[in-house]
Amino acid sequence: MNDRVLVEALRAGDPGALTALYDTHAEGIYRYCWFLLHNTDSAQVALRDVLIAAEAHAASLADPGMLRPWLYALARGECMRRRIALPRDAEETLDGSEPGAADLRLMARNAVRGLAPADGEVLDLVARHGLTTKQLAPVLGLALHEVVELYDEARDRLRDGITAEILARKGPYDCPQRARILTGFAGELTDDLRRRLVEHLPICETCAPHLSRQVSAAKVFELLPQVTLPEATRVRVLSCIVDPELFLYRRYVARRSEALDAAGFPLAGGRRPRMWPRALAGAVAAVATMVAIGLIFGFFGKEVDGGVPGVATVAFPPEGEPPGITLPWQARVQPERDSVEPLLVSTSTRPLATTPVRVVTTSALPSLLVPVDDGRPSPTRSTQAADPTLRPTEPTRRPVPTPCPTPTLPPTPIVSPAPPPTRPPTRPPPPPPTFSPPETVVPTVVPSHTPPTSTVPPDSEPK
Repeated sequence: MNDRVLVEALRAGDPGALTALYDTHAEGIYRYCWFLLHNTDSAQVALRDVLIAAEAHAASLADPGMLRPWLYALARGECMRRRIALPRDAEETLDGSEPGAADLRLMARNAVRGLAPADGEVLDLVARHGLTTKQLAPVLGLALHEVVELYDEARDRLRDGITAEILARKGPYDCPQRARILTGFAGELTDDLRRRLVEHLPICETCAPHLSRQVSAAKVFELLPQVTLPEATRVRVLSCIVDPELFLYRRYVARRSEALDAAGFPLAGGRRPRMWPRALAGAVAAVATMVAIGLIFGFFGKEVDGGVPGVATVAFPPEGEPPGITLPWQARVQPERDSVEPLLVSTSTRPLATTPVRVVTTSALPSLLVPVDDGRPSPTRSTQAADPTLRPTEPTRRPVPTPCPTPTLPPTPIVSPAPPPTRPPTRPPPPPPTFSPPETVVPTVVPSHTPPTSTVPPDSEPK
């Protein structure tokens, strides 16, 4: 069963898909996990979690042909998580019981152990697992050019390590400086001795020619002890995957490894995309908004010349008096003064030309008209009757005067002078009425009746 068929079976939930996946890729995944962890139990647990994650996220793999590198990427994430918590004394060593040159195997093991973890990992994936640099890029979470550079540097360091092992066992007879560096050498190079010897090689005319030797990484890793997958691992791993009591653990493993990129590979470091830049931007925006609101309230909350700018432009009422409500469409009033506007006597639009009105002198009633500074009266309620001597008020809708009959003998009007106001109004008074009320009292209901005037026909003569 090839990789594409395996991926389709995993996506479809085929019961035999995990068994086929284990039989095909479990050996290589286990060796890779052991190389990173150097512990059998930890490598078996990592293999089990890799298969759980593969079953859960098989639909996320964009290219089914990349199944094998994808499994190595999942395994790397599980091993990096366990390597942090793995104690140093838990590492195991393999016995080199394979027949062959023991010295070469010892030098190969010491040279590989002297490499940095990143260098040994990339060389192991290429030499023993057969991955290309293009396949290594998504496994390591690096760009292709970075992987190529890392592989070249790791291969050079492996060559230096092998050269240092050879020169240390060859004997310091031809180079006095190398003899001083290897003082106290007991058959195994320490990290400090290996570093000093590698630094000495390029600057020494006697030792520099040894750097030109070609070292094959594949042959070096073939000399290392081989890791074999225990037979009991198959039962342990597959039973944990189908055990219903471990459903919560399988869901936990699946959620722990769900940080994948667009191609379905784990993100670099096995972490989700960092959300703190977005959260920080939101916090900064919120703080800026609050500061702006505070500045606005601070500006509009200050009093300017007894008022609040943009909110109210008139003075507040004096203490002890109920504050008045001034609507936006009403005129501005001075709260310290009162004004009275005469009420409209008649709501009819036709003038009462035939109804005389009794005129009352100003001595009878006190004047209710109090001038206002701005000349614009404010409507108030009046508990007294309207004074006929006051000037008539313009109606809300100015009526159109209609012609009225002129009486034959109109009475002689006598107008009483109105008291002059203390301050002339700013607005011009309305035009005077077309009639003047008489001084005498005339009934307001029945109009005055005048005798008819006798007329003589034009065709008759007086007798």
